[in-house]
Amino acid sequence: MLIVSLPPVHQEDLLKEIITHPSVGAVRYNTGMSSAYSPREVIQRIQNLARPLNKPVWIDLKGRQLRVIEWANLPYGPIVLNHRVKVKLPAKVCFRGDDCCELKKVVDGNKLYVDPLPKAPVGRGQSVNILSEKLEVEGGLLPLDHEYIDVAVQNGVFNFMLSFVEGWNNILELEDALGKHCSKSTICLKIESQAGLDFVFQNDASLLKGYRLMAARDDLMIQIGILNMIKSLNMIVNKDPNAICASRLLIGLESGSVSMADVSDLEYMLSLGYKDFMFSDGISREHFPAAIKFWKEWNNSL
Repeated sequence: MLIVSLPPVHQEDLLKEIITHPSVGAVRYNTGMSSAYSPREVIQRIQNLARPLNKPVWIDLKGRQLRVIEWANLPYGPIVLNHRVKVKLPAKVCFRGDDCCELKKVVDGNKLYVDPLPKAPVGRGQSVNILSEKLEVEGGLLPLDHEYIDVAVQNGVFNFMLSFVEGWNNILELEDALGKHCSKSTICLKIESQAGLDFVFQNDASLLKGYRLMAARDDLMIQIGILNMIKSLNMIVNKDPNAICASRLLIGLESGSVSMADVSDLEYMLSLGYKDFMFSDGISREHFPAAIKFWKEWNNSL
């Protein structure tokens, strides 16, 4: 099955094209995106298209994922995060496009000062990765996460993805927020760090069978390094045969066309046991027509 990430809902034509496409098995909304509409309006607009087609909708909650909460005025100000952190130095801060800077100091828990400066502007909502021997992220679900949870269940959406899961406390917090709706909800645990991998490894598959696992490969590769990816991807799908392989799919499109490396990647993920895949935000928003055309052709060739 293919899950495709949705654009902001004001992009009405692309939103409709993705949701109604017959090769799209389910859709995912990334709550980390800025929106012109309230969470209630966002989900209602998605459901107006998805519900008549019985197409599953996943709400991707950001939870403990580190994101920038305001445009950084570099070099005159810090990079301000959505969570307070405790970091053991030396450490690196990684931005999109494999741009990593040395973390020099953390002020007030969530204000980062780095050197050299990032190559590109650091915008509101952008995710960041901190690489350190020891990193502690304070807090869990944010007020916006809770708002999306409430309006999702009110509108018949019970599928949730939870970012940067690293322990049972992260899962229990979401289950508590779901309350009486927990029993009919499906929770997908996004594994994006070494601590997340350790959590999966240390728990028997029988304890995890009530959840779905996701190999969120983009952030995971930044966190653990490319040479550790294969054994990690193998471990995740061995724990959950229904695990989802996400991100870094068909990235050749970013350079113009699908490459042999893209095909080899898909074939190898299939050989490991992955059956469900998810297009990233970038591929879905910027290259959907080409990506879905190739996806259909590739599936027909199997």
